[in-house]
Amino acid sequence: MNKKLLCISTNWPESNATAAGVRMHELLAIFMSHGFKTTFLATSNHLEGQLALKEKGIITQQILVNDASFDLLLKEIEPDVVLFDRFISEEQFGWRVRDILPNAVTILDTEDLHCLRTLREEQTISYINEHKDAPYALFHHPTDLVHLNSKGQTKRELSSILRCDLNLVVSSFEMTVLVDHFKVPPHLCLLLPITYQKQHLLAHRASRDYKERSGYFFIGNGLHKPNIDAIKCLYFSIWPLIKKQHKLAEIYIYGAYLPQQIKELHKPNIGFHIIGAVKDVKAPFNKHKINLVPLRFGAGIKGKILEGFVYGCPHITTAIGKEGMDYTMNWPGKVANESLEFAQKAVSLYHDEFNWQILKSEGYKFIDQFFERSIHEIKYLDSLSKTLNNLADHRVKNFMGSLLKEQQFQASKYMSLWITEKNKNT
Repeated sequence: MNKKLLCISTNWPESNATAAGVRMHELLAIFMSHGFKTTFLATSNHLEGQLALKEKGIITQQILVNDASFDLLLKEIEPDVVLFDRFISEEQFGWRVRDILPNAVTILDTEDLHCLRTLREEQTISYINEHKDAPYALFHHPTDLVHLNSKGQTKRELSSILRCDLNLVVSSFEMTVLVDHFKVPPHLCLLLPITYQKQHLLAHRASRDYKERSGYFFIGNGLHKPNIDAIKCLYFSIWPLIKKQHKLAEIYIYGAYLPQQIKELHKPNIGFHIIGAVKDVKAPFNKHKINLVPLRFGAGIKGKILEGFVYGCPHITTAIGKEGMDYTMNWPGKVANESLEFAQKAVSLYHDEFNWQILKSEGYKFIDQFFERSIHEIKYLDSLSKTLNNLADHRVKNFMGSLLKEQQFQASKYMSLWITEKNKNT
């Protein structure tokens, strides 16, 4: 395909800092491997990830929200496909894309359903407020999807999804939420999880074995609220229980942008080490024995668990942690939704080489079967090709999407135009 891709984001993707960064680099690689000339635009002043894009031959430029200069840029680039990185980007720039380039295919990479993550965060905050004696204990509260219906964020996110020609969904659970609960037309949604090239998977099969590893660890960037909550859950609830059973236990917390409140949990005297950012993401997965992932809320799928499968490091997680990835009855990891059970399973697996080896092997099989890139790439490119070649018919089937593009439903457009004019006079 000799076509042009334009990606619009609020951030520059950092593949060494976030799973979202890994995801975006993966999507860009798929497009570029099939001949798409790629341009990446972002509103962020934080330019850490921009250099990595340039090194891959991607044209980059910082852009402004509520500024007509973006319109001129669209006319100059004239992309065939516009990829929005999360719904906020579509909300800010989608109307301009449709005004200037009505025949461009618009794709939304959802990353996760933000409304779902927010609802679960609210449930977790309620739990903290109601359990002052143990606010950071693990708990399991099944999500009642009906509670999503009245949320303003849900309506905004679903509006963005319906306005786009194709939506990339990483989680099988969230596909069910969109298609079955919210009745989004199935032809607008495509399940495309985080994937890995086969040569990458095979290259890391020689990772360190059981006896060459030591310690527990957690990894997650500090800008993501579920990670901060998980670290507090580890420190205040799970780690004391692990230390009672495993006196010499040590845990290492990795992640970029960890806030001061987390850095203050660095207590080597109790075996709790705050390390911070790492240049090589695979290092903790190769060095340590057990990957602890006590997530109490979140959405999407968890890159830290997938990375564990890639590098042969077994994990303990929660129902939230494995959600959207449980494609088989035999999950290749340990799951616990209560702090004591989590600690017991962690210590048991740490000292059980036989079962550790089984989970390592099952993890390899799982990642190969369900997350190898070529499996999904063919399906994705076929869906994109059909959309490109039959765009008018594709859009006719999306009545709600066409309705939301009508003037009376474009509040964000007219607010942006008002701000643009206001800024001209200041």
